[in-house]
Amino acid sequence: MSNKVIDKELEKGLLNALAGLNKMKEDLEEKQDQKHWGKINVPLTLQEQLGKLTKAELDDIRKSLDLKGVSSLKKAELISVLLEMIPKSLEQICLPFDAERFRLLTKIAHNGGYMIAPILEPHQVEYFRDRGLIFTGTFQGKRVLAIPAELIDSILMIAEDKKLTAIINRNTEWIKLTYGLCYYYGTLSTAQLSDMLETYTKEPFRLEEYLEVIYDANSYHKEITIDNEGFSNRRVFDPKRVKQEHRSRESLSFYPFTKKQLFKAGEAGFVERNQIYLKFVEFLTQNYDMDRKTADSFVEECVYATRIGEGPNQVMQYLGSVLEFESLEMIQAVMDQVVYLMNNTKQWFLKGYTPIELREQSLQPELVTSPKHSESKTNEKIGRNDPCPCGSGKKYKKCCGR
Repeated sequence: MSNKVIDKELEKGLLNALAGLNKMKEDLEEKQDQKHWGKINVPLTLQEQLGKLTKAELDDIRKSLDLKGVSSLKKAELISVLLEMIPKSLEQICLPFDAERFRLLTKIAHNGGYMIAPILEPHQVEYFRDRGLIFTGTFQGKRVLAIPAELIDSILMIAEDKKLTAIINRNTEWIKLTYGLCYYYGTLSTAQLSDMLETYTKEPFRLEEYLEVIYDANSYHKEITIDNEGFSNRRVFDPKRVKQEHRSRESLSFYPFTKKQLFKAGEAGFVERNQIYLKFVEFLTQNYDMDRKTADSFVEECVYATRIGEGPNQVMQYLGSVLEFESLEMIQAVMDQVVYLMNNTKQWFLKGYTPIELREQSLQPELVTSPKHSESKTNEKIGRNDPCPCGSGKKYKKCCGR
């Protein structure tokens, strides 16, 4: 059997396997969707909602309330305990909340116990259900979030508690600053993060209390990862390397971001779109048949590649997989955009600086530069088997011409 036949069979097998995995994923998502958004009647009671949950799901609520000595109870017995303890634990449940979660809870309560559901991720739906606070379903053809009727008055009462409000505001500050710092610096140790938070909040830092808040917040927001290396932006795949790069620049202090900048970067889904970023987006929409959203997604990936330490050749290879380069002139034009972007991107390895900012301070004279290109005519069509002009050393068809 020829290698060509073997390759085709291998490709077919891989495609079939991929299709099977996609089908499994779709089935799982559909099952989860049905579980979260089945028909319900509102207003609802805590007893009827707990009765719909499995024993395992009731155990999740028990664990979130940190109830001791009840793990061996049967389902009916556990429901009785939860019916008593959820209302009693309401303030304790809300203590680690930030303004976003508390605002959603009180908004539903003010609305009579239910409201049209905003867009929530499945894990966010489960977060509230695991605390016995908010349940989801479809009512009169619309997806709704609902609070058990017996909790509404208590929620409205604690919403007026100034002490609790102050704690929630403090939590919000901690969470936003943490996410913002990780967005710009990539990875920080617990000690580094503690020192920075004390500086920005200008208050003594209570580490144990902070950790309880940030762990709880991350189970809802999932914006960072927390491991033995410390705290990392969710897109950092090698936190150890980020820390090594930080240590190699020991004499360089971290970029002095303002509190306002960090708060903005701490928002879910934030992407810093500076003028160079926006110009690259504009370049793509003008030269390729794509909308602004698609172009923005490509430029965002280039920024991410820059932050994890990829060079211009690797970024060009990525762009070559999603764009068609018709000429050397276009390759050079795209490369110029890539180089400008990389030199003006705040990088994890550079402690939040851009190469341009470090160059201006004479701290790092080397900027990202464009690889040398062939001196062929710029409008010449590139052969599929010609060396790729991006400088990777591969054939054009195996690199930017894919």
